[in-house]
Amino acid sequence: MKKIPPFYRICRFFDRCTREIGIRNFASRKAPTSTSIFLISSLFLCQATSASKADFPYKECFENSAEEVGLDSNFLAAVASVESSFNPLAESTSGALGLMQIKWPQTALELGITERSELFEPCTNIRAGAQYLANLSARFNSKLLSLAAYHEGPTKIGRENSIPKQSVIYIEKVLREEFLIQASNELKKRGTCDLLDLQSLTQKTHHPIAKLKVASDWFRQSHIFCSTPKLLDLRNQLPEIMGTADAKGELLQLINNALQKKSETKNKAGVLPPALPSS
Repeated sequence: MKKIPPFYRICRFFDRCTREIGIRNFASRKAPTSTSIFLISSLFLCQATSASKADFPYKECFENSAEEVGLDSNFLAAVASVESSFNPLAESTSGALGLMQIKWPQTALELGITERSELFEPCTNIRAGAQYLANLSARFNSKLLSLAAYHEGPTKIGRENSIPKQSVIYIEKVLREEFLIQASNELKKRGTCDLLDLQSLTQKTHHPIAKLKVASDWFRQSHIFCSTPKLLDLRNQLPEIMGTADAKGELLQLINNALQKKSETKNKAGVLPPALPSS
């Protein structure tokens, strides 16, 4: 027999007591004082527990997909909110499908989705939308232009290199949603590439081997959030931050590898098809 959690028993007891005493009597304080206090406390407990159990829709899908491509999960969720109102079965007249409104078949096929039905699977759709946004971000190197390209199609934005008027309202909606979702603290926030954090960590030890390990661990965790200018800045400041701790150039090599990978990703993103994943 399945065990009923204590807070469920309290909530059920609250329901039974209010039925027996009567909501009207309870509200008018005809119930005994001790009973009233207990029931009010129980009500707050039930509400708090219920709120804590109500997860953000597709929380793990947004967080995992964001981590895979180096975007903020709040940003992905904001796009899904504007595109489909979190409806995994949403279909537009232009053929965009699912939570992130991925265009079938052109955009979907480019993202490795070969079956139309796959786009109605929430995590698959979110992962595809995240990858598409990451590709656009690498291509345009601008959050606003990336959103405009997601809405209007990358070919048009690439040709005009500006944001059309019809995309301005869309972008405003996404940014507003992102702000509200971030304020709720329900999704993980994107990591940072703060060189001050690195400097602070490396200053805690003067032992070269320990310093190199601390710096290397920080870089492996944070480099995905570093822009190309930030990586170049880190490379330039490396002698000052590390001293002789990176005499063999191990950390320098990690930075150069990350820069090379970003360059390759940007070149690949430059040949995106003219897709229009909007509702």
